[in-house]
Amino acid sequence: MNSIQAMEAEIGFQVNELPRLSLPKQTNTTNVLFVGSGDSYVASLVAQYASHYKAICCRPIDIVFDPEILTEHRMYIVSNSGNTKQNILAARLARKKQISTIAITSKPRSKLATYCDKVIEVNYKNTGIPTSGTISFTASMLSCISLIRKIKGLDAISNIYKQTQNEVENLIESMSDRVSPYIFLGDGIFFPVAIYGALKMNEVFGLKSIAYPLEEFCHSPIFSIKKNDKIIVIGGFNYDSSTSRLLSKKLTQMNFSSIYVDCSNKSFTEALLKSVLFIQLFIVRLALNKGLKCCHFLKNRELLKTSSDLIY
Repeated sequence: MNSIQAMEAEIGFQVNELPRLSLPKQTNTTNVLFVGSGDSYVASLVAQYASHYKAICCRPIDIVFDPEILTEHRMYIVSNSGNTKQNILAARLARKKQISTIAITSKPRSKLATYCDKVIEVNYKNTGIPTSGTISFTASMLSCISLIRKIKGLDAISNIYKQTQNEVENLIESMSDRVSPYIFLGDGIFFPVAIYGALKMNEVFGLKSIAYPLEEFCHSPIFSIKKNDKIIVIGGFNYDSSTSRLLSKKLTQMNFSSIYVDCSNKSFTEALLKSVLFIQLFIVRLALNKGLKCCHFLKNRELLKTSSDLIY
């Protein structure tokens, strides 16, 4: 099994695995600080939005530069591997300041776990093959959210998966084979998902890709877009979706390549799952259609070594 096939398999695992997750119980959101990098930062940012900003998030390097951020907080460090050095350094700084630390990780015996007071183990099925993170991200995200609000609707994931898979298949068939930069847009809870989309494009295709809050995009970045850019707009939950839908429509009318991901008429959990599954299925199906067998980040060994040297 190659890394693209592994990615496809792990996306599929979510249908059965996510409803079976042993999620942590809801806690008092007062003074909760989520910390993470990469996909884990996105999971933390989702939790911040889901908590209505009662909980906050930052990157571990923010704590390294300014340990006072830790004051009067309980820190939840999100890390799938449990080995990223900045997370470990943040945990050590917290220990010195006698701040409560909890690791959210799939590796309960990792180095990070030894520096934390408690561990929340994120246990899910995977292929064991290095690939771009899908189920690892979604499971961590749900673990973070469950700490700050009750999660309802996970039993709907099978139907959401099938519906989204059909949408993606129809969309891919209508797209050109041209390789293009991608721009992901979303407001509120969909902005972290937009970041996740950009990260997956970087990892799988090695494409330049960026995410913006939709409203912020209209202030300035909109003037930099080109006709060959592909713009993915995510909208339709908990705020006036007419803005996101209207933007996508207007861009299409001006002959820009715009895709609207409609997450309306769904609960919070269902809308979030729909947006994440769309990103995952869209990218893996695009990769399979292009005949890719390996994620780009695994092929470029020099850049991968540089990345690993700095992260671990």
